Amino acid sequence: MRAVFAKFFADRGTHLAAMIAYFALLSFVPLLFLALSLLGLAGRFDESSFLIHELERAFPGTSLDTILRAVHSIQDNATALGIVGGAFLLWSSLSLFSVLESAFNIVYDRPNRGFLRGKAVASLLLVTTLVFLFASLLAGSIGYEVMKRYAPGVAGNRYVAYASSVLVSLLGVFVFLVSVYYALTNVRLRLREVLPGAVAAAIVLEASFQAIPIYLRVVNESPAAAIGGPAILLIWLYVMANVIVFGAEINWARRAG
Repeated sequence: MRAVFAKFFADRGTHLAAMIAYFALLSFVPLLFLALSLLGLAGRFDESSFLIHELERAFPGTSLDTILRAVHSIQDNATALGIVGGAFLLWSSLSLFSVLESAFNIVYDRPNRGFLRGKAVASLLLVTTLVFLFASLLAGSIGYEVMKRYAPGVAGNRYVAYASSVLVSLLGVFVFLVSVYYALTNVRLRLREVLPGAVAAAIVLEASFQAIPIYLRVVNESPAAAIGGPAILLIWLYVMANVIVFGAEINWARRAG
């Protein structure tokens, strides 16, 4: 691990993470709008819906009524928001994937792909990510509704709900990391060569997600609250981006060794 840390700093991993965090922040809003627009096709959500519970966890400082109003507003304007969100998402997310590609290629000391080929790979990965996001949230919603109908006591158990949401989130993060490590790096990698970094980064990222309420509480009670929500989110994205780059360094070290 000492060698991995040494290479991480030699590759200026913190600078790469800052670049990733910036483009991740740009893609955050259009991604959320487009995802909610797509999920609006699955039906109307209420305060007991799986998606609403997930959004309440993601935005712990926001009231349930505020989340519901925002979701219903997006659902009511799903077509317009889908087109606008899709256009912004395509622009910003392709840039995000391009930055991830550049970061991973720096780790492996490889040049980037040609412009058109790189954008084609990024576009395919973007579509795959959206399809997986839609499928996983829809499956979670259906599973939650089935549990409420046939096992209401289990569905209402906060420990079961918490464990289920953590497992779904962990699986989603792991699949995303495997995809970007495998597809974006300009090296012919085998799937097992990206698993070590994906597993380590997914576990650390999921653990960090559970610390979000503590992070927000500390920030809101400190002078840092004056810098505003976007800056606070950018700091959190920067921390997560460092974990993603470090996961790539773990994969490189395992392959080189």
